Amino acid sequence: MKPVRLTLSAFGPYAKETRIAFEGVRQGIFLISGETGSGKTIIFDALMYALYDDTSGESRGNHSLRSDFAGPDTETYVELTFSLHSQEYKIRRSPR
Repeated sequence: MKPVRLTLSAFGPYAKETRIAFEGVRQGIFLISGETGSGKTIIFDALMYALYDDTSGESRGNHSLRSDFAGPDTETYVELTFSLHSQEYKIRRSPR
């Protein structure tokens, strides 16, 4: 499985729709870096949530995924597009 695109909306610290493109990744390796508290772990949580309906850490559950910074009309969701065996798939999940 190779991630192609990850879209987060009102998810974790990402109040607005945020897209991460993995298309330019060379040799299947990428680095997620940034300051403490900048939202790196939530990217992994978003990938895990899209694939398994669960987060990557025990301290966060599905009940705490909505951004505290998002407006009340902003939909909370994660959308992952990935490729597997030359086929492209898209998963979209919204927490309760």
